[in-house]
Amino acid sequence: MTEKSRSDDCHAAINLALKNYLGEAYVEPARKTIKSGDYRKIGRLQIDQGVIALVQACKLSGGSVADMDLYKLVRIYLWDKDARAAMNRIVEAKDLI
Repeated sequence: MTEKSRSDDCHAAINLALKNYLGEAYVEPARKTIKSGDYRKIGRLQIDQGVIALVQACKLSGGSVADMDLYKLVRIYLWDKDARAAMNRIVEAKDLI
């Protein structure tokens, strides 16, 4: 099995699980890969669905709990190039990459 077919199978399995979990609230993903220059085109519901996948995969108690809001974090990271650069600087300064 090639890397591409493993990746395609993974995408299909994740999206099927999300569709089962979210029901009518499920949002179909983009058909083509979205490049970094076009991240602003990703809709809020699609981003939130991605956060839900992360929350479920990591067994987190939620995506917005107490002082943590992964929904807002991921939205601003993808939609705002300057905010993304600032966040990347913080992460690099903490030597977490």
